[in-house]
Amino acid sequence: MIGGRPAGRRARRLAGKSGATSGATSGTTSGLPQWHGFGYCEAMPWQRVDTEPLDIDTGVAPASARAIAAAVLRRTLPLLVRRDGRAEPLATGTLYRIAGRTLLVTCRHLFDAAVGLGDLLVPLPRAQRLLPLLPLGRRVVVHPERDLALIELARAPACDALLREWPPVPIDASALDDDGGMAVPMYVLAGWPYEQMRRVDETVFARPVVVFAARRPGPAAADLRLSYARVARRSDGVDVHAPALDGVSGATVWQVLPAGGDDGSGGGLLLRPAAVQCAFKHDAYARAEALAQARGLVERVCG
Repeated sequence: MIGGRPAGRRARRLAGKSGATSGATSGTTSGLPQWHGFGYCEAMPWQRVDTEPLDIDTGVAPASARAIAAAVLRRTLPLLVRRDGRAEPLATGTLYRIAGRTLLVTCRHLFDAAVGLGDLLVPLPRAQRLLPLLPLGRRVVVHPERDLALIELARAPACDALLREWPPVPIDASALDDDGGMAVPMYVLAGWPYEQMRRVDETVFARPVVVFAARRPGPAAADLRLSYARVARRSDGVDVHAPALDGVSGATVWQVLPAGGDDGSGGGLLLRPAAVQCAFKHDAYARAEALAQARGLVERVCG
């Protein structure tokens, strides 16, 4: 389960520097709003390519890996950036529902390279459209020290369209009180790496990555470091090259816990969001910021 819901049986250039206000809406095209000054959601065929989960060093059972992958990928949001008039992959994020607010959680450094809220787009695969985030983003809040950022989304019909395609993770703010005992045997990370995206004519084909890995010792309690080797075992038993994680920054790292007791006798698995991936080094680690470090940002948004 994710945030208390089943996950399979086994299973700065910021707009205005501090955020953006939502724009007025009127009219629809294919059921999606038109924003004054922003135009329609852009048509862009987006095709997700099927993927097999990768296991670095956990020994996760293939059936469990596939069930977990299906659950987390529904909540693994690709973030695109407009460059020279084209939508290009940039990062990954996750939508959360906390205290009645919808928050997009990602990494701070995606805003460091002259990227602002007005440059960000999200694909709506079923609608075959790109949704600009600027009309939805009420404000952007970044951590002063950690590589974490929140985008609060306004209530609007376009936000409803976004949430239908990318469901939010419902959690209580108390889940951010601590790291939740981050020293657990297994973690899973899912995101959208650059090297697994291809544009053919006007269609973008995107293959996500789902990685199971164990925790490595890190220099600080707020850091979560997972093993990340160059070679991983796919859930179909084939050893393959593990992709570079450029584009996965901002993705949620999930703890994989037994749902029926410490010995796993209940037969289910619980997925708990633990951290936000922000850096990696092949043959060494994938590094993430503990989600507990975002508590201050959430309090600024939710009060």
